[in-house]
This record gives sequence, structure tokens and C-alpha cells, in this order.
Amino acid sequence: MKNTVRKNHRRSFFSIYLLLSSLTFCLTFVGTKILFPPPITLHTLAFLNVPAEPPTIYLPGPYEAAHIESPVLGAETIKPGDIVLYINEQRMKSGVPPLRENEVLTRAAKMRVDVILRHQNFSHQDPYEHIQLDTVLPMVQYPFRYASENIGMGDSSARAFVNGFMNSPSHKANLLNPELQETGVALVTGAYKQYWVNIAVQLFAIPATEEQYLGYRKEGIAQYKQLINDLNQQISLTQDRITNHTGDKEYYEGWQKILIRQHAILVTLYNTMGENQPLGKNLVSLISEYNNNWSRIPKI
Repeated sequence: MKNTVRKNHRRSFFSIYLLLSSLTFCLTFVGTKILFPPPITLHTLAFLNVPAEPPTIYLPGPYEAAHIESPVLGAETIKPGDIVLYINEQRMKSGVPPLRENEVLTRAAKMRVDVILRHQNFSHQDPYEHIQLDTVLPMVQYPFRYASENIGMGDSSARAFVNGFMNSPSHKANLLNPELQETGVALVTGAYKQYWVNIAVQLFAIPATEEQYLGYRKEGIAQYKQLINDLNQQISLTQDRITNHTGDKEYYEGWQKILIRQHAILVTLYNTMGENQPLGKNLVSLISEYNNNWSRIPKI
């Protein structure tokens, strides 16, 4: 009986010992990580993914009816759908697939044509509300790989507008572009300077997934934040070495110069992503610069 009790005591003691030992090891390991973090070293960081093709926009010059015989232009009410109908007729004659009407693009076209009439500014550029093609499409949340815009003034019917566009080389190329898939049209009739006019805006686009449009995955934004934190630590290290005259000053100054530039690039990209904006050509060039900069780090 006594032997059995002793054996039980030994087993209990051994179990408690193992438990305490494991707990001590874990606390020691965690404490070491907190109190004695690994030393900061100068090192290159991961390369950034370069978007395959940033979204692009094409804007042929505004079209205006050639023959104005009176101060009253465009008296006939025009149905936007008729413009799409006649343009698709021209596309099919040329062996090009017809365009699909898209409600979101139509809403964007309506915003564009209203701005033109309201501000009496017959152009692709709006200096007042900044409702231009490159801003209105993100506003209506339409992701695209390619977008273009035809604007016209002064014709009195849908067929006349289409004929006018077809007689303009740049607008014709736009209308018959075989890669374009979706369209949206809006018209407004009203006073423009001394005329009563019809103004038409037609948008064309190649739709894209959100990732194709943005040029990055939203879940990848966290990587940029981590890279920025890493660069902050390395910049602090170079500053400490330079200030305290530790090591080769020229070496650390060379590293610091590159690290500061890399930090500025990442912050620009990170802020753009935080605003849910696409990485345009200028930002894609920054990504290429960032990746190339790692080949310029000074050698010991």
C-alpha cells in the first residue's frame, strides 16, 4: 500500500515538474524575444509586383457640327439608344462585334454631359468639378482596362451624330475599335452660349476585374505596410551609425540615401492603395525604380 502511494507521489511530482519546466521554457523564450529582439541589419527587401497593363484612356478631340446655319442647333430630341444602334450598324458593316450598353457607363456619360452644359465648357477637361473621364469612372465604381470618350455638339439627329463621328478619323477609329466591348451614351439639350444645342457624350470601355483595374490585390496592402516599417528601422540604423561615427561613414550614407528613396516610393504607393486608386503608368514606373534601386546598394 505504501509503495503504491509513493509511486503515485512520484508520478504527480514528475508531471508537475514537466509542466513547470515547459512553462518556464515558454516564458523564457517569449521574454527573450521581447527584451532582446534580433539585431537590425541592412538588407534588401522583397521586389514589388509590376502590374501587367495599367488602365489607359483615349480622348479624341471634341466634334462639332460643321454647318451652322442658324443660332438654333439640334432642335430634335434624340434617344441615346439610337446612337448605340447606328454605331453598332457601322461596326457590324466593318466586321466588328457590336457594343453592349452598360448602365454604369450610361450614368457616367450623363454626369459628363451635364457638366459640359452647366459649365459651358465643351471639352474633355473640366476645370471646375473635376468630373473628367479618369475621375468619373472611379466615382461610379466601373473598373476598366481601357476607356475612351467621344463628345459632339450641334447635330439634330442620332444618325447625324454618328455620321459626323464616322467622318472624323479619330472618332471613327474609336467607334470601330474591335477591342471595345461596352458603351454608355447620354444627351442633353439646352442653351450653350448663343445656341440651343444637342450635346452627346458616348463612353467606350474594356471592362476589367478589380485586381486588373487597380494593379494590386487589396490583401497585399499589408505587405507594403510591413516593408515601410522595415525601412524605417534600417534608416534609423544608418542614422545611428553615421551620427556615432560607427563603421564606414560613406557606406552607411550610401545605404541611407537609397533607403530614404525606397521609403518615399513605398509611402506613395501605399497611400494610393489606401485610397483604392489604380496604379497608373507613373506609379508603375515608381515600382520599376524601386526594384532597380536594390541593385545600387553600396558594397563593403
